[in-house]
Amino acid sequence: MKDHSRMAREKPSDFLSDPKDGICLVREIAGAKFARAGLNAVHTLRRRQGAEMTSMHLRENMYMVTVYLTDHPEAQDVWKDGHHAMRPAMKAGAISLFDMRYHWEGDNMAPFEALNFFVPDLAFDETARELGSAFSGFDYDVEREYRDEVATSLARAVIPALSRPAEIPMLFVDHVFSALRMRLLVAHCGLRLPEVMVGSKLSDHEVTRIKELLLDDASADRSVAELAGACGLSTGQFSRAFRRTLGTSPHQWLLEQKIARAKCLLRGKGSISEIALECGFADQSHLNRVFLRKVGITPGEWRRAKYFDA
Repeated sequence: MKDHSRMAREKPSDFLSDPKDGICLVREIAGAKFARAGLNAVHTLRRRQGAEMTSMHLRENMYMVTVYLTDHPEAQDVWKDGHHAMRPAMKAGAISLFDMRYHWEGDNMAPFEALNFFVPDLAFDETARELGSAFSGFDYDVEREYRDEVATSLARAVIPALSRPAEIPMLFVDHVFSALRMRLLVAHCGLRLPEVMVGSKLSDHEVTRIKELLLDDASADRSVAELAGACGLSTGQFSRAFRRTLGTSPHQWLLEQKIARAKCLLRGKGSISEIALECGFADQSHLNRVFLRKVGITPGEWRRAKYFDA
C-alpha cells in the first residue's frame, strides 16, 4: 500500500532529485543560466529495478517535457490529480508531456535514463505568436507513446554540458529551448510552420551593435532576448534575421569569434589558461574541449605546430 501521507510531505523537487535508497541518480543544471529565462533541464538516471512511488506537488504554468534516452521497458501507473492512467512502455526516443498545473504521481518499476525539460507556458505563448497562432495546450494522451527524433537530438546535445554548468552559455540555452518549443508546437499542438518564415536581415547598424554586445565583454553571458531587445525584435525574429545576415546562429558565431581570438593570442607567449579566460571560456579545459571540437587539435598542439612551421 502506498504511503500517501509520506508523499504529501515531500518537496516538489523530490520527484526529480530524491535519491531514495540509491535507486535514482539525478544531475541537475543549477544556477542563474536557466533561472534567468525561466527554463531548466534535469538529467535523470534510474539505475536498478524496484518499485518507487514518485510524486510532483509543484503546480506551475509550465510543462515538463520528458525525453527518454534509453528504453523504459515496463508500463507505468500514473495519476493526474488522482485520476489513474496506464502509461505504456517507452522506447528510447519517446517523449512525455506533463502539464504542471496538475499533480502527477507515478509508480516506477524499471531502470531508465531521461532528460526533463521545463518550459513555462509564457515561452510557448511567445513562440506560438511568432507562428501567427495562440498556445492553448498540447494534444497529448498519456496512454500513448510519442516518438520525437528532434526533441531527442536536442536532449542529447544538452547532456554533455550538464556536468559543467559554468560552461553553458545563455545563447546555447536559448537556441535549444527555442528549437524545442517550435518542434513541440508543430508536432503536438497542431500549429503550422509557414513554408518560408520571411523576414528582413539585420541592418549594418544592428550588426555593429550586436557584435559590440557579444565581443566587448568576454565575460558577459548575453541572452538572445537581450540581443533581440537591442534590435527591437522578438527572439524568434532576431534569431532568423541573425542567421540570414551572418549565416549561422548567435551561439555558433560567438564560438567562432572566440576561437579566432584564441588563435591570435596563442601566437604570443601568454599561458593557455590566461588566454582561455581572456577569450571568455570558463577555464583552460573548456577552451581545450571547444578548440579540439572546432579545429581538430588542442590549443597546445596548434601553438606548437605554428612555432614549428615558423
